[in-house]
Amino acid sequence: MTGIEAARLPGHDRTRCIEQALREVAAAVIAPVIGQTFPLDQAGAAHAAIESRIVFGKTLITARG
Repeated sequence: MTGIEAARLPGHDRTRCIEQALREVAAAVIAPVIGQTFPLDQAGAAHAAIESRIVFGKTLITARG
């Protein structure tokens, strides 16, 4: 696959995959990777970082610094 757009699944397969992923998250088998965190007052910087696509993992905005 070259990107997420190549991962189109029929409805029943998509449902099966989502259900499996949720079971694995609940069992702590898989977890998101947090690449960076920004306080709410730096939401613009967080958005710029996401658009730059240079950070591995998820970008979080926190309510408190």
